Amino acid sequence: MVERKTPQKSSAAIPSREELQALQAANLTAKVDQATRQKDIEQERTKALIADLSKRRVTEQNVQNAIARIRELAAAGETEVMVLRFPNALCTDGGRAINNNESDWPRTLTGFPLEIYHKWQEAFRSQGYRLTAKILEFPGGMPGDVGLFIGWD
Repeated sequence: MVERKTPQKSSAAIPSREELQALQAANLTAKVDQATRQKDIEQERTKALIADLSKRRVTEQNVQNAIARIRELAAAGETEVMVLRFPNALCTDGGRAINNNESDWPRTLTGFPLEIYHKWQEAFRSQGYRLTAKILEFPGGMPGDVGLFIGWD
């Protein structure tokens, strides 16, 4: 004769559909709250960076660091270096001229990026270096951060 086991009662109650939906809603709310906090933190960092880059000036140490990096990369076979990554808010048009590869894109620069442009004109251009700008990312399909590159090829 085969012995049948009777199911033992579980001490944990089976959650109702409503309880599960409430758990899911709480989880979703927590994720949205976290994403909102993260976005706020990133916006504050960007504001601080823009404020800093708006008043920063090119120093002799900046130039020496750039020259050392150029030598290092040239020795490794590279032909350009990104000298600055900055928010597109430091362009008067939000990076539109750079994105469209317009020849007068430098006129849209402000703050430290403009300082770098002037230093390139003053010291690097006559030595055959080029300066280019590129949109580095497109969050939400719109131009985001910009990179300034000095090249020597």
